[in-house]
Amino acid sequence: MEISPKVSLKNINGPFDADNEGTVKDERGTLVQIMDGRPFTHLVYLEFQVTDPPVYRGGHYHEEKTEIFYVITGRIEVQLVDLDTDWRGSLIITPGDKLTLLPRLAHRFRALEYSQVIEIAPVAYDPKDVFPFDFENA
Repeated sequence: MEISPKVSLKNINGPFDADNEGTVKDERGTLVQIMDGRPFTHLVYLEFQVTDPPVYRGGHYHEEKTEIFYVITGRIEVQLVDLDTDWRGSLIITPGDKLTLLPRLAHRFRALEYSQVIEIAPVAYDPKDVFPFDFENA
């Protein structure tokens, strides 16, 4: 599947890469370096529960904010729409995945199993930069 240039997905559950991101496991436990050398202002822990019927988290886009999501546990379906190109797609993210979403990329998340995620952004949360997006009728 072709992916929007506003989406970056890489698994960092392995040796450190050129961006100095990766995982080290030894008898002491696990260390994951999610990002290095870039400042951030916004750090959030998200927990996703499986619901019946399915409930989505998100359903919006940002004009300014870039978001980085790191999956600790679980599996999550991510639905995406690029507002500038009308590209549409979905991804499944799993432990060790680092997902970066650039501005003007509508997104919503649905737990496929209990999941834990960290969200990181270089700017503080601004409710004026959250724009609802109707995935059902778009």
